[in-house]
Amino acid sequence: MKRVLMTISDFQDNQVKELEHIKGLDVIVKNKKDVCKEDILSVDAVVGNVDPALLQDAHLEWFQAESAGVNQYLGVIAPQTVLTCATGSYGIAISEYMIAMMLNIMKRIPTYFKDQEARKWVNEGHVISPIGKRILVVGTGNIGMEFAKRAKALGGYVVGMRRRKEEVDGFDEMHTIDELKEEVSKADVIAISLPASQYTYHLFNQEILEACKDQSILMNVGRGNVIDTSMLEKVHDRFLGIWLDVLEEEPLPVDSPLWNIDNLLITPHITGGYQLDITLEKLYKIVLHNMKAYAQDQEMISVVDKKWGYAKS
Repeated sequence: MKRVLMTISDFQDNQVKELEHIKGLDVIVKNKKDVCKEDILSVDAVVGNVDPALLQDAHLEWFQAESAGVNQYLGVIAPQTVLTCATGSYGIAISEYMIAMMLNIMKRIPTYFKDQEARKWVNEGHVISPIGKRILVVGTGNIGMEFAKRAKALGGYVVGMRRRKEEVDGFDEMHTIDELKEEVSKADVIAISLPASQYTYHLFNQEILEACKDQSILMNVGRGNVIDTSMLEKVHDRFLGIWLDVLEEEPLPVDSPLWNIDNLLITPHITGGYQLDITLEKLYKIVLHNMKAYAQDQEMISVVDKKWGYAKS
């Protein structure tokens, strides 16, 4: 019988019981903060985001992450370990935040909130609509596709960008990453949902940031190191607004100069949490499917391509 350590504590009791009773598995449920090296070495598979250091020298058959991003595990899991993630769980929740923040910037809502704090009754003037705007989605996985669907429903012209040239439903155009500089120069909104990898590190460097269309909107919900944030002090004035839910250093230090950039909105990496019940339900379905598949040696879903660091949606 295959032994599986399950460390996700957010599932409901009846869901945990269903997982515990999967035929062919001996499921050990433990809070991840209590997991030690001996626990890892005593099982064949782990479900849940444990400390990556615990996976060093562990010869697991399978590891299931509860996050869509798995860069923290790529360098530590054994080559033979099947790696699956939570791709497919977070698209709805994160894309709704993306739409909300895009509209907040377009309608100058943060400025009006500052006016309210200062007790100022001021009409801040001109605003814009997503109708007819060129919206560039950099990363067309589950999050990017869910955002594209919503942006298109609001009247945007949606352009996708990914590693390989192929058509993806819901996009008006598709381009490859090597066309990034040209595409950011034309985009009214640039929405990034890329994973962290050697290929995406500081993809948005000074050259690309300076090439972005004047008074465009820049948003990042993928991984913080996709943008060289040290450049934002130099280039922020060219943007109508910037929103970052992910940063290179988290938590962001209190003395970071990013706090002082007027047109930069920061949220503390909250879009991918379990605040939305749909997210946790989707994650549970992935875990349930993959645990049953593991027990029966069948095909899993959300399997990560270790070279590129993400799973196909």
